[in-house]
Amino acid sequence: MLRYFKTFLVAAETGSFSSAGARLGLTQSAVSTQIRRLEEELGCTLFDRSGKSVTLSEEGLGEGATEEAGD
Repeated sequence: MLRYFKTFLVAAETGSFSSAGARLGLTQSAVSTQIRRLEEELGCTLFDRSGKSVTLSEEGLGEGATEEAGD
């Protein structure tokens, strides 16, 4: 799971699963799979995907986390 968080951080920094893969020595497909598994484990969507770029979603930014914690 720690590996998935590292992949998340690099993908967020680069804005691309392909670029994250190049930096981490992984394929784009491996990065995508790790992010998907992390999202499934956390029960939220961490990235908004559009074409070849990705941006952090509200959940990925941590927005709404305090609201959910209070529920």
